[in-house]
Amino acid sequence: MILKTKYYQISILVTIVLIVLGHLVNTISQDLLGLVLIFSAGLIHGANDIQLLQKKYSNTDFIFFIFLIALYFTIVLFGGFLFFYSPKFGLFFFILFSGFHFGEQHWSSFLNQKVSPVFLNKIAYVFYGLLIFVLLFIFQAEEVKTLIKQISELSFTVNFFYWAALILGIGFSGLAFFLPIDFKLFAKEILALVLLCILFANTSLLLSFSAYFVFWHSIPSIQDQILYLNDEVSFASLKKYLKSSFLYWIVSLLGLFVFYFHFDVDSDYFIPLFFTFLAAITFPHTLVIGMIDYE
Repeated sequence: MILKTKYYQISILVTIVLIVLGHLVNTISQDLLGLVLIFSAGLIHGANDIQLLQKKYSNTDFIFFIFLIALYFTIVLFGGFLFFYSPKFGLFFFILFSGFHFGEQHWSSFLNQKVSPVFLNKIAYVFYGLLIFVLLFIFQAEEVKTLIKQISELSFTVNFFYWAALILGIGFSGLAFFLPIDFKLFAKEILALVLLCILFANTSLLLSFSAYFVFWHSIPSIQDQILYLNDEVSFASLKKYLKSSFLYWIVSLLGLFVFYFHFDVDSDYFIPLFFTFLAAITFPHTLVIGMIDYE
């Protein structure tokens, strides 16, 4: 519901602050801030998936619910193994799923109010989310190319990112016309994308990604989840949400750091490992949110 609440203005303000911060602190400090953001709000926003499923399927058979939980953790393991043992496919699906998930969160509350084909809505989600990724890739091209090479041994040119941005931008603009999206809302979104581009150009890759991931995606997602679980967003419902997220959050953090230190992972491989971890939790979370939205 980011486009329909005051949080939209807060996201813009925080983004401007981070742009200024990018000129004041070094890259190491920016990366540390990025990790803190992802390991706090970024991780917490996916920590209530089981509770969301529990409410969605509260009237179903207990055995079916247990099956869903087992399936959820199977997908977590599958996502991690896919990214680790078949990094080319893992990277592709991570970007695709994440792009869809970003677009779904950002636009679903608005597009669902319009009479338009569901299929076009889904395509619009993918185009918008992938456009965010590609804009980030353009402004962080050298580091992104190195990272992709580390993870998958694939190589991309900057021109590829430019062409992808052009195609995705035209595609989403066309879909915005057919869905339809209000012109004022579309113009506001263009200005927000310009602001994000300035952010991507003036902060480190990790802070750029985490800033979008947390302030433009995770916190609005937490708002929507709290509303779904409690029918209101209040301090009490937020406290309840954080309390129910705590165990999953701690287990996820411990799992990542135990793996990192126990297996003595080379420091140069931390970022690839980090994105493997994100992929493992992104796949099931995206499916859960899709199941919640499906009536």
